[in-house]
Amino acid sequence: MSMLLRLTALLVLAWAVVLLALQWYIIASEQLSPQVRALANGLAVANLALAYVFWHGARDPAANRAAVYGAITLLALKLVNDLYGLLVLLPARWAAISLADLVISLAFLVGILEALPRMVKAGDGKGE
Repeated sequence: MSMLLRLTALLVLAWAVVLLALQWYIIASEQLSPQVRALANGLAVANLALAYVFWHGARDPAANRAAVYGAITLLALKLVNDLYGLLVLLPARWAAISLADLVISLAFLVGILEALPRMVKAGDGKGE
């Protein structure tokens, strides 16, 4: 579970870096209005905070269940958003990034959900 939380933190951190430093490469210049830039910067800051929460929660996942449940929620919502983007919003030439994010998020979500019962059981055993 710790490794999956750390990988999730790195994924979120990568998105923060992309949104802060590389937004001109992923958003067309004609679409990069001040409002879009401000929203991208705000999302990057939120991703930085989530990366910290997940990295800190990876130290002891059983004691930091909120970080684990937050990661599950984030990854599930990212899946929904990426799927909606692929099916409805994005043209085919921009779909590769969203598809890669969908596959990675799905892999991390499945891994965390698979490890969740062991983590809960280990956390319950500490109190005895």
